[in-house]
Order: sequence, then C-alpha cells, then structure tokens
Amino acid sequence: MREVILTVGPRGCGKSSFCQRAVVLDPSVVLISRDELLIKLFGKTSLSPYTGDHEYVYEQMWKMVEEKLESTSKLRMILDTWNGTSDERYCIIRMLRFLGVDQIKAWYFVTPAENVCEWFWKKPDVAKISEMSTRQGEDLSFYSEDAPLRDHALFHKLAADIDSDGFDGVIKVNPLITQPEQILGLQTSLET
Repeated sequence: MREVILTVGPRGCGKSSFCQRAVVLDPSVVLISRDELLIKLFGKTSLSPYTGDHEYVYEQMWKMVEEKLESTSKLRMILDTWNGTSDERYCIIRMLRFLGVDQIKAWYFVTPAENVCEWFWKKPDVAKISEMSTRQGEDLSFYSEDAPLRDHALFHKLAADIDSDGFDGVIKVNPLITQPEQILGLQTSLET
C-alpha cells in the first residue's frame, strides 16, 4: 500500500519539526519537504513571489514524489508542503491519486496561536517590520507584528471544512500534546 500524509497548518505551527521527529522514530517513512527543498536550492524559505522560484521548487517536489512512488508498491510518505486552501489540498490529493496513492491522510496542525506566534519569529529568515532599519541587508523577509496571529486565524478559517477536502482521514495534531509515535501507531493499522 502507498500512503501519503499531507501536513496541513499555518506557518510556524511546528509541522516540519514534528515531521523530522516522526522520521527519526520510523526511518522507513519518506519525508519530502518543500521547505527543505527551498533551503537546499535557495538558502531560505521566504522568496520573492515574482521570481518563479516557488514554482520551480514545486515542480522539483513533485518529481521527487513521483520517483519515490514509482520505486515501490509499499510506501509511507510525509509530504510537508504548503496548502492554504481546500482547492490547493484538492489539487494535491488529485495528483497523488493520479500517481497511484492508496491512502491520503491529513495531519492537521491545531497548534495554539500563542505558540505559533512564538515559533514563527524563531524562523531564521524572518523578522518584524519594527526591526527593518537595524536588520536591512540580512536577506530577511519582514512581517508586521501581528502577521503570525492573523495568518493563524485565516488559515483555520479556510480549513474549517477540511473533512470534506477528500482525505481518507484527518488527524488533528497539537505538537504540544501529540507525539509522532502516537500518530504513527494509529497509521500502522492502515497498512496491508
């Protein structure tokens, strides 16, 4: 069986860290991360939307997914990529089905807003607008002080109907409470 777990959640909610811990616990799980590709190719995750770099990374990500799926009939993969709307998730699910994936699960991150705000500002390539005058030239993306909180609220509003996006299952993850081994244990019952 080919199973793909798609991470769903706003920026700074702990998706990448949680996935890294999951892969350490179960090295047979394949992790494909859009952010890792961005860092590998461009050195950071916040890029100009006008260069086409995000589109290039997205193409490379899908090539990696396809290669992994073609290489075996039994696979558990975590796809850690941005998907802010139901339409984006639907397109990802449709592509995965086209590539022969049997089960598609969502790990829907419901991290509390205050933690998202704290973790967002720890990202190495972001800074607050109030720091712009002292940190210009550091190749940072600057955000308003309330950007993580507004992003968190909007993301969860857009994901309110996630159960109807077409997943075979949606598992809510609060990384402050949920441990990867708990979820991996739930997922193993789906293997054939």
